[in-house]
Amino acid sequence: MSIRARTIVSFVNELAGEGWDRPALADRYSDDLINSVASQCSSTIVVVHNAGVRTVTEWINNPNITAVIYGHLPGQDTGRALVEILYGRQSPSGRLPYTVAKRDVDYGQLLNPVVATDIDLYTQDNFTEGVNIDYKHFIAHNITPQFEFGFGLSYTTFEYRNLSIRRTNASYQLDAPRGPDGGVVPEGGLASLWDALLEVSHDVQNTGHAGSAEVSQLYIGIPGGPLKQLRGFDKRYLHANETKAFTFAVTRRDLSVWTPDGWVLPRGCHFIYVGKSVLDIRLTSILNI
Repeated sequence: MSIRARTIVSFVNELAGEGWDRPALADRYSDDLINSVASQCSSTIVVVHNAGVRTVTEWINNPNITAVIYGHLPGQDTGRALVEILYGRQSPSGRLPYTVAKRDVDYGQLLNPVVATDIDLYTQDNFTEGVNIDYKHFIAHNITPQFEFGFGLSYTTFEYRNLSIRRTNASYQLDAPRGPDGGVVPEGGLASLWDALLEVSHDVQNTGHAGSAEVSQLYIGIPGGPLKQLRGFDKRYLHANETKAFTFAVTRRDLSVWTPDGWVLPRGCHFIYVGKSVLDIRLTSILNI
């Protein structure tokens, strides 16, 4: 039977539960359903209700698929929310909290923790990936994802400008890593870790014709650490042609790395990145410590 419709919305689920792991990042039945619908309708919108990553490799390049919405777990208002977005009453402004890979194998060991050989033990992991999880893994191994961490579209465009970095009066001199008296670190960690050392600010202008919220994201490259680490984000609504200022307070902990001796603020160049996602960087600067 053929389908006669100008636009079709195809819904699929990616189930998950607390007592079991998902066997894969996609399922053949849902992929076949999407491709079948798209083969009969030149404007197919796919809505995925998913818990965590859901790959889209099997159909994302189909020319008849015109939009994809990661609906996640929206609850009882999912229908109303989707209608608001699809009819243009609200501009989408969500951003991905994870990386969507082109292939399952691109995640490497992140999907395959070391399994204990003793059946009496729970599954174990030796964390061979170190701190390179999610987007840090993809950047470290130069892997191009399908959709990067922080990615998301809207019905308008934004321009970033006027990046400013202001040092506060807080001292860059660190407390002793093991505590102010050289002993045990106090409960909650050293208070000086939470001193704001910097204020990073910039302007964002809505340069399109639709009002929408924008999510500005701050990443920092710390000497000896991953090339980019998320250190702040803010979401603000801007009317068409409106400009607003975004400001991030950067703490000593944000600029530090963990060592066997405690938190250490490394000397050298700290790279400052501000943008729409981890790969869509609009403003850059360098902080020398």
